[in-house]
Amino acid sequence: MSWEDIQNSAQLYSALLAIPLNLLLIFLIIKYSPKEIGAYKYLMIYISIFEIIYAIIDVIVSPICHSYGSTFLVMVNLKKTKISGWIIRILLSTYAGLYGCSMAIFGIHFVYRYFVAKGSSLLKTFQSWKIVIWFSIPVIIGTTWSLLTYWPLARREATDRYVRDNIKETFNLELDDTEYIAPYFYELGKNDTMNIYWPSFIGIGVNFCIINASIFTIVYFGYKCYKILNSIIPKSSMSEKNRRLQNQLYVALVTQTLIPAILMHIPVSVIYISSFVSLNLGSTSGIAPLTIALYPCLDPLPTMFIIGQYRFVLYNWLMWIPRIFGCKEPLPAAEIQMSERNNTFDDLTTGIITTTLTQT
Repeated sequence: MSWEDIQNSAQLYSALLAIPLNLLLIFLIIKYSPKEIGAYKYLMIYISIFEIIYAIIDVIVSPICHSYGSTFLVMVNLKKTKISGWIIRILLSTYAGLYGCSMAIFGIHFVYRYFVAKGSSLLKTFQSWKIVIWFSIPVIIGTTWSLLTYWPLARREATDRYVRDNIKETFNLELDDTEYIAPYFYELGKNDTMNIYWPSFIGIGVNFCIINASIFTIVYFGYKCYKILNSIIPKSSMSEKNRRLQNQLYVALVTQTLIPAILMHIPVSVIYISSFVSLNLGSTSGIAPLTIALYPCLDPLPTMFIIGQYRFVLYNWLMWIPRIFGCKEPLPAAEIQMSERNNTFDDLTTGIITTTLTQT
């Protein structure tokens, strides 16, 4: 099996897992969410819908990544698809846009958790039609990223000349049998002079600003929330149940944010930097599509297994077969509550992470 086939297989099987897992999580959120979660359930559903779309686009496009000198390509083998090249070009830009808006989505979640912890009046904007404005922010960011990908990072004759022989040698593909997007930073001009192609620098620069703004939002509001939560613990009149629930929600959110940071943004950042300094990563850059494909199928797991209400629903479902044969009794509500009280995740975070639900 070739390296290209490995990347494409990972994308296919990850999507086959991601879609049912996220649909399951949406069902759990709608059917079994405690009322104390409030408007936050809409944000969780938003993430799951986004990840389903991401998984579908990923498996349709099936991009492979290849780093070569002062460029890297996100490339599609047209021999393996019946979709027209111009549609693939649009889908590639859409794929890139979804990547761009991923961290923005989690940034909004941290803003929400901060508003809850602070008891901010702005929390009401998540409880009315104004939540559409919040939901539109990642869409705007993703659209900006897509447009920047479609224009300054689009396929060009200069890039074709630069990568043609390498693509033939590495993948045994003629360039006409591919569609790609690629920032080409330093072009070879006449007499082998090196010229800077500024649109690529501008496009990647804006994308870096978007990512850094999203990361800043997550770190800033996450830290502010952390400080508020620590300060209110001795004074909080919140019930133990609510405190435990918000504990779980915060831990799940932090874990969910670490997954795309590790699987998506770190590998791609390494590829960006290597292209800036003309470091040839070659086939090693194909690790990025593999890890990106894992993101939609791994990300719903923290929510399902950290939040007690969902976890014990899943437990009772999994015990269905043993119960059929009389080997296992369903976990009663009282035992669920006792188990939640002694839950490992709560033990790890008690006294560190809580929030108030005054306006939820």
